[in-house]
Amino acid sequence: PQGGMGSMFAAAGRIAAGQHGRVSCEQLLEAGIDRARIRRWLADGRLHAVHVGVYALGHDGRTMLADYMAAVLACGAGAVLSHRAAAHLLRLLTTAPPTPEVTVPTTAGRRRRGIVVHRVRELPTLDTSTLHGIPITTAPRVLLDLAPALSARQLTRACHEAWVHHDVSPALVEACIARNPRKPGARKLRGALGDDVTLSALETAFLALLDRHGLPRPRTNVDRAGDKVDCYWPQHELTVELLSYRYHASRHAFEADVARRRRSSHVAYSYGDVLERGTATAAELRARLERR
Repeated sequence: PQGGMGSMFAAAGRIAAGQHGRVSCEQLLEAGIDRARIRRWLADGRLHAVHVGVYALGHDGRTMLADYMAAVLACGAGAVLSHRAAAHLLRLLTTAPPTPEVTVPTTAGRRRRGIVVHRVRELPTLDTSTLHGIPITTAPRVLLDLAPALSARQLTRACHEAWVHHDVSPALVEACIARNPRKPGARKLRGALGDDVTLSALETAFLALLDRHGLPRPRTNVDRAGDKVDCYWPQHELTVELLSYRYHASRHAFEADVARRRRSSHVAYSYGDVLERGTATAAELRARLERR
C-alpha cells in the first residue's frame, strides 16, 4: 500500500537525517526495507548510489561531511574516519579537504574506490569518538597516526591546534601512546609536544624585531602553568602576548585595550607596537628583561 511505502521511505529518511543524507544498504535492510524496494528506489531516483551499498537519499547533493560519512559507511562495521581526513575535520591541519581516509579492523571492512583504507588489528575504544555524527579517531590518535608522515614543524603545529581546539594535553597524548605501544612515531610526537611553533605573521615579525635589536628570543606558543602563551622567557619569568585587533570594534579601541593590559602585570603588544613603533617596543622590552 502507498501508506506503507511512504512510511518506509520516511524511516529511511530518519536514518539518513543523522548521517548527512547518506544511508547504507545494511541500515535499510535492518529497517525492514527489502532489496527489491531498494532497487526500485534506485530506479526511480529516490536513492542515488554513492559507493557500493551506500546511497544518497532523495538527491545527490555532495558536501565534505556527506562524503566522509559515506566513506565510513562504505567500509563496514567498525570503520572510523582517520588520518588526514580526521585531522582536517578536527582542525588539526589547515588544508583543503583531503581524500577520505578510514581505519577498519583487519577482520572487517572493505576496500572502496576513492577511499584510503588503513587496517589495524585493534583500535582501542578510547581512541574513537564521533564528530558531526561521523565516527572518527580522537585528536591524540590522529597525532600518533600522522606523526611518521608529517614534518616536525607540521606535527608541532598540529599538536598546538589539538590543544587549542580539543584541550589535548601531553598527558592525553602519552596515554594514547601507551595504548598503542607498537605504533611508529611516538618519539617524534613526544618531541613535537614540547617544541616551539610560530603561528602568525605578527609572531614572526616580533621575533625579527628582537633579532634586529639583539634581544634574546623567547619560547613561543608553549605551555606555562596550564596555559599556552605566545612568548615566554623562562630565565626572566616574563610572558608577552601578541594581540590582533580583528575582534575589536576599531583599531583605536584595540590599541587602548593593549595599553591597559600593559599597564597591568600582563605584558601585551599589538601590530602597531611591533611594526610601527618597533624601536620603542624593543627599548621597553629590553628594560623589562634587564629588570627581571
